[in-house]
Amino acid sequence: MIENRKRFRNTGILLAAVCVVIGIAVMKQHGKEPLGEVPVADTEERQQTEEEKTGGDLTDDTEAEASDLDKQCGGYHYKILKDGTVEVIAYEGSDTTIFIPAYMENRAVTVIGPEAFKGNKKAERIYLPQGAVEIGEEAFAGCSALRDIYITGTVGQIGKRAMADCPLLEEIVFPEAVSRIEPMTCQGDTGLQQVTIQSGVSEIADDAFAECTALRLIYGESEFAQNYAQENDFVYVDMERIREEGNLVW
Repeated sequence: MIENRKRFRNTGILLAAVCVVIGIAVMKQHGKEPLGEVPVADTEERQQTEEEKTGGDLTDDTEAEASDLDKQCGGYHYKILKDGTVEVIAYEGSDTTIFIPAYMENRAVTVIGPEAFKGNKKAERIYLPQGAVEIGEEAFAGCSALRDIYITGTVGQIGKRAMADCPLLEEIVFPEAVSRIEPMTCQGDTGLQQVTIQSGVSEIADDAFAECTALRLIYGESEFAQNYAQENDFVYVDMERIREEGNLVW
């Protein structure tokens, strides 16, 4: 009995060994490696295969994303923001009257980017689109021919020096949505004669109108605007009273 058991055991071990050898051979035949460390060459080959499946170099997505940062439509350069809207980043046209488009690629234009129109020597009148919510720093700074700028009521943020050094600009109406007038917003606008400050404005930087030597009139609808005018020796005109009493307020 003992000898029979030994025979069965030895036979079982032999069969198990044969199965292992056959299994390894089958795996190699199908291009697979036995469990263990994967050879470096095989890793590189698999990576190359993955790149072929994805259509090429894995940096393509990065390059495509970078191309979205500078698109062009007519004289405008723009980029698409994360929320799907458009920011105008530069203008190369020569129009004297500029109507900034409300849409590009069927996407709403919401931001006039920093320095987008800076140093423009041709523009005399600029109209912002309905739906714009932000004007970046120095967006219109140094526009030496600019006489009028029409800021839509949807704009709630205007950056520093946004309209600085525009010597021919005579009047600015800040929208109701603007709560703060930033430092040097109109610095050096020597031709600026009057500004309108809506009731939504609750803070004005001390140097917002620095070097605006012609500025005399502050049109406003709040006690804050009146106090600001008095503190800076500007004539204050109450827009509320003008609506109620007409020119008799003068």
